[in-house]
Amino acid sequence: MNALQATEEIAEPLGTVGMMFYFSPQSAERAKPLDMDVVALYAAGRGGVLGDRTADEIDDIFFFFKPGMITQMVENARSKASREVGVGAHLDAAKDYADATFGGIDETVLNDFSAAVKSLAATLPAGQWPIVDGYLALEVPSTPRHEAYYWAIIMRELRGGVHTNAVKAAGLSASESCQLDRGGAFFALHGYSDDDKVEETEELIATRAAAEADTTAREAALLQVLDDAQLAALVAGARAMADAVNNPVPA
Repeated sequence: MNALQATEEIAEPLGTVGMMFYFSPQSAERAKPLDMDVVALYAAGRGGVLGDRTADEIDDIFFFFKPGMITQMVENARSKASREVGVGAHLDAAKDYADATFGGIDETVLNDFSAAVKSLAATLPAGQWPIVDGYLALEVPSTPRHEAYYWAIIMRELRGGVHTNAVKAAGLSASESCQLDRGGAFFALHGYSDDDKVEETEELIATRAAAEADTTAREAALLQVLDDAQLAALVAGARAMADAVNNPVPA
């Protein structure tokens, strides 16, 4: 297996796995003591890892949402809890989700996955993808389930950051890219309405497809630092966690 094949294999599984805790029952429980809902905790956590940036700066970094939407979410979250408290609850929710989901995965698979991503992370350039930098600055969890999920979240953020670069390089707007992503599945969730839609011309569809291919190529270039065994471990871990999302086994 080469880096391009591995990148293609993990894109969909880790894209799903890494976001599953955002609006989960576990996040809802962690949000309650803070007088938040899961949306506010999402903003407090994923936005909070970006450090002492303004809400508008965080809005810009999130990119794929309608401008201003994340600003409002972050300001609401900040009115309820400090950044440190919000990030802590966000990470605790991720650990809770891992405990509720990945109990059936062999710890060797989880450990090998974590070791592979840790090796990759050590080679990533700082300052390229702020959300990746933010998560990498946090303390790495100590248990196999929690650590593997932490690295899965980072892998999702890595592809998201690389994809943002590719979309911008292609000259696509955030709304255009979101409209053409998975048939617009996240269009409304990201704050857009029918008024924001554009005509889906052949040229636009081709440009969006090229941006996706460019994303994969850019990510594969990063994964080339891993050897065959590490690439295989990355794919095995991604598959195992994705399977567990559909068939969760509590720890």
